[in-house]
Amino acid sequence: MGMLRPLLLAFLAWAVLCPARPAPAEDRLTATPDQLRALYVQRLVKYVAWPDGAGPAPGEPFIVAATDPARLRPYFPATDQGAGPHFRLVRWPADCDVLVLAGASRREAAAILKRVADKPVLTITQDPDGPALGAVVNFYMRGGRLKLEVGLGAARRAGLSVSSRLLQLARVHGGGPRE
Repeated sequence: MGMLRPLLLAFLAWAVLCPARPAPAEDRLTATPDQLRALYVQRLVKYVAWPDGAGPAPGEPFIVAATDPARLRPYFPATDQGAGPHFRLVRWPADCDVLVLAGASRREAAAILKRVADKPVLTITQDPDGPALGAVVNFYMRGGRLKLEVGLGAARRAGLSVSSRLLQLARVHGGGPRE
């Protein structure tokens, strides 16, 4: 017993004082910005209500237009998979329910957002000026994490209602686009 006690104390000291090894990089879950953007788009539509007569009919897919659909295509399956909303990805310009401005210059994004400002389209950007330009949803990075910003003025002009559950998770931008 005399030898067991020092060994046990040494083991406990080692367990407490030695930091835990982080998981190897290959064991961590990672996603590309485009993959995250696509995932957010597919989740966001559950928290936005379109006005009567707008948005997809029951059983129909959401039409997602993108300025650079090739970046998002791998994350939008061509066939319906599982329950929940379905999506069809198309190139902008097109009639759509959701518009993702990925890879567009700020000038191009501003022109597109102005063009669809009064239409029932959920507009999504990833630009520091996205909400000020008139986007309903804007992605931004903070602390290495993708965060959301919601432009309430843009949502109102588009006739969209944003769920309070989404607003609790997002930074809210109440102003409208710059004149």
